[in-house]
This record gives sequence, structure tokens and C-alpha cells, in this order.
Amino acid sequence: MSKFSSLIVFCCFLLGIPTFLYADRAHDLAKLATKQKAVTGCDPATLNTRTCHKQFATGCTESTNKYDAYLNFLKNQTPGSASPSTAALKKDDFQSLEGKIPNQLGSKNHAKFAPTLADLGEGNIVMVIGFLYFVEDTSQDGNGKLSIGETTNCKLQLPDSYDFHIGVGFDAALAEQILKTKPKPLFGTPAEMDKTSVVAEMTPHTRKPKWTFARVNSMQGKQVKIVGQLMIDNTHLNAKDDCSFPGAKPSCWRATVWEVHPITQFYVCNQIKGCDDSSPDSAWTSLDSVP
Repeated sequence: MSKFSSLIVFCCFLLGIPTFLYADRAHDLAKLATKQKAVTGCDPATLNTRTCHKQFATGCTESTNKYDAYLNFLKNQTPGSASPSTAALKKDDFQSLEGKIPNQLGSKNHAKFAPTLADLGEGNIVMVIGFLYFVEDTSQDGNGKLSIGETTNCKLQLPDSYDFHIGVGFDAALAEQILKTKPKPLFGTPAEMDKTSVVAEMTPHTRKPKWTFARVNSMQGKQVKIVGQLMIDNTHLNAKDDCSFPGAKPSCWRATVWEVHPITQFYVCNQIKGCDDSSPDSAWTSLDSVP
């Protein structure tokens, strides 16, 4: 613990403020990793988005195939919009984090590496300023049909049970092109905007009422600031998905497996000259207030 953190804890003790309010979120979550269990054999037909996330901290599946329970546990966190960010991450930060991922991390052993990943900040609330390259409603598959539900959302296939998959990038020139042409991501044919984007997710049970797909999509190409939980989606830690993975294939469609998931705050820059992490709050318009 740093001297500053120790001072905060000491002051909290003197003032009678619970010190857990200033706890290390990343390591607090990591301590719960081995306790998370996959739930199999559930019946999605008996659930809705609210009951799914109230009953199952790691989601569930109707099949007998187990999933990565700790990964789903992280995805299903509800930090709340009042949770302050502990770091501002830029493109280089994500590249640096990618290089520190344990070599043995696979698609279903997240809990084993929880303490190591917590040391890198997984579970903490972070802020990212970039450009909204695209947003996808994951309820639609590549053929425009209803997607198979995810285990994190109890395999539900209801209108409000899917994540919004958001691509945030850092290239102002590319963002300007996107702002003009409004390209849509093409399933199976990733473009530069896919390959160079950091994934951020709006989850169905934490998404605010005004965070509609249409409203988010209307901001495509604009500069945005997002706040949310830093985590690794280890199911995509492979050469066909992760463009930073050694020997990445042409099919790769994301810059890193590090994500901001779930998003807790979303803002759009309202200044013609652009914004940065030193811009005042007045320079940013909350997505809730976007027309």
C-alpha cells in the first residue's frame, strides 16, 4: 500500500468512514475467483434478464458444457456509475498490458491467473478516451438472424438480453473517415477499424434506459470518453481473434483481449477542437443527454 493510500485509510479510521470503500477492487475480486462456479442445466425459458443476473452471478447454460465461471463473474459485475476511475489508459497502455498476459492463460482457466491479472489492474475502473469506431448489437448474427445467447446472460434470446459490442480506437484520421462514411462491421470480414479497436461492452443488466443502440450508433466516428471495468476476455486469446496475439491470422478482429467491460459511464466530446484527459467536465456531454 502506498503512503497516500495508507494516509487515506488512517483518515477514514479517524473519521469513522468504512475503509472498504477505498479497497483495491482488482485484488478484492481476484480473492473471489476460485469460488465462482459454472451453472449447467438451467432452463433459459424460465428466466428473464433481471432474474438471470439476480440468481446467477456467473450466468448459466442449459447444456452440460462448462464455461469460464470467473470470466463471466467479471462480465456480470455492476460497479455503478459513481465508481471513480483509477487510471486513464491510452493505446500504448493496452499494447503494454497485452504483452504482460501470462503465457499459460487459456480460454477456461481465468481464475488460476486472477491474482496475476489483478496485479495488472484487472477489475479496476479505468477511463479511456478515443473514437467510437462502431457499435454492434450482438443479438444479430452475421446473417441478420437472432444470435445464440451467451452463457454470461443465461443463454437468453430476449430483446434486452444481449450486449452492445463497442469498438473504440485512437486514430483521428480513421475516425474522420468513419464519421463521413458510417461503415458497418461485416461479420467475417474485419476491417482496419475492427483490427485496431479496443472492445468495450454495455451489458444488458447495467445499461441505462437511454443507452439505446440507435443513440450510441449515432455517435459513430466521434470522440468519446468511456469509464468502466478493465478485464480480459480470455475466450478470444488466440491467433484468429486477437490481432496482438503471436502469429495473428488475417481473420483477427480486435486489437487486444483487454476490454472495458462493463461500461459504467459514456461521454461524447462537444468541443470542435477535440478533448483530452485534461478537458473540463463541461467539454463532455453524457450519452444520457445526447439528443
